[in-house]
Amino acid sequence: MLREIIKHKDSLHHAYLIESDSLEIVAQIINLFEDVLKFSTKNNPDFWFGEFETFGIDDGRKINELQSKKSFNGGKQFFVIKMNFITREAQNSLLKMFEEPTPHTHFFIIMNSSEILLPTLKSRLMLVRPYSESDSEIEIEKFAKKFIKSSLAERLEMVKIYFGDSKKKEPADKSGAIRFLNELEKQLREDIDFKNVKEKDQIIFNEIMNCRSFLNDRSPSVKMLLEHISVIT
Repeated sequence: MLREIIKHKDSLHHAYLIESDSLEIVAQIINLFEDVLKFSTKNNPDFWFGEFETFGIDDGRKINELQSKKSFNGGKQFFVIKMNFITREAQNSLLKMFEEPTPHTHFFIIMNSSEILLPTLKSRLMLVRPYSESDSEIEIEKFAKKFIKSSLAERLEMVKIYFGDSKKKEPADKSGAIRFLNELEKQLREDIDFKNVKEKDQIIFNEIMNCRSFLNDRSPSVKMLLEHISVIT
């Protein structure tokens, strides 16, 4: 389930959306903190866990206030939020928080399904599903690795071949493009020193986030958006 997060433990995303109905998922996340990240969750003011049947606007405001404070121990802060439903108002209250995340603060949001989330909020989260290394996932990983190593001309040609024909099977559609952007971000983060993030790297991550948001529009131009990523990466 959490193998991808473990793989990138030195460059954690600021917010993960874990799509799971497993009763054991919270325990798995706690084990991740304790055993892999060496972060104690017991009596630690930098760790917060909340479980909600319905996550409302007041809950969103409370989380926003808590995460805005500096870490008690001067290190990372972790928030684990398990919810069955979240109101539209609460989602809007979280948008700015995820647009401008507090440094060294990480969220693990657990839901049965991500379908109820607003596209603008969903685009700011890194989706994690039960791990299965299918052929399509392997293809996306290889595509992202090749994309990073290629020249601009080669990247544009790759986008044209894989995403320029709407009749092609995945990853030509927008869901495939989102999966590609997720994988691209993961791989780029592996080479980043997050204690000294360069302005160019921050711009790239912001543009990837923006493209994910645009891809959730009704009729996005997948090819045009990925051509933009080709230029700025």
